[in-house]
Amino acid sequence: MFEPHDPKRLSDIVKGPHKARATTQSLRDLGIQVLPHIAYSPDVASCDFWLFPILKDRLARRKFDRIQDLTKAVNSELRTIPEEDYQGVFRKWQIRLKRCIESHGEYFEGL
Repeated sequence: MFEPHDPKRLSDIVKGPHKARATTQSLRDLGIQVLPHIAYSPDVASCDFWLFPILKDRLARRKFDRIQDLTKAVNSELRTIPEEDYQGVFRKWQIRLKRCIESHGEYFEGL
């Protein structure tokens, strides 16, 4: 679940996809193909178009004095979301990715 003080998680969020020479070389040495990473877009980031609005709505009127209380509340809310909802958003995410590919990364509307 969400752990706000996990240094690895924070470095992943801040740095984005790993592009360091040592990292990409290690991946190649392991036989893992490194694919180019698409530019960030909230249209293809499922947390932006689905999860964050849900959490924001559910937690907006609550005040948290400690990060531990916020973490507990977020984890609790995540557990209340039915598995079918996660599966549905995954299907929608695949459609969004397909539209992004079909538009060659250009702007599009109508999702």
